[in-house]
Amino acid sequence: MAVTHRVTVAVVLGMVFVASPSFAALETNKIGVVDSGKILQQLPETKQAESTLQATAATLQKEISLKNLELQNAVAEYKKKAPSLKPASRELREKELNIKGQALQKFQQEQNGVFEKKQQEVFAPIRQKVVATIESIAQKEGFSVVLEKNATVYFAPENDLTFKALDKLNSK
Repeated sequence: MAVTHRVTVAVVLGMVFVASPSFAALETNKIGVVDSGKILQQLPETKQAESTLQATAATLQKEISLKNLELQNAVAEYKKKAPSLKPASRELREKELNIKGQALQKFQQEQNGVFEKKQQEVFAPIRQKVVATIESIAQKEGFSVVLEKNATVYFAPENDLTFKALDKLNSK
């Protein structure tokens, strides 16, 4: 029994000595937080990007509205003529209108894709600039990890890098 007890104590002490440096290393890591949404919201480049996107959206919406109006006019014309059409002609016109409706839906989806691509294109450089600034501050101040502020439960206010990043971005 005494030998087993000594082995257990030795194993436990060995684990404590091996684990202690690991726990000490965790304590020395600085973890920062940042509110990237707030940073993006306050940058002049974001306002310019949003203006560009609004112009793009307006153009795309205008095209969709024109095609929708064409479809509505075709449906209205069909409804006027439907009573006088033979069943075969009516069925053919209904199929044509369904095809036009499906084409409109496809066009809308394509335009949504165009808008999303434009959104990525416009915001990617801004996001890259923000991330590079945050990385720069984190490296300079010895932070090993920076988390999104909104995803954290608790953080010490002195570890919030949001305003430092905003100051650095606005001074450029």
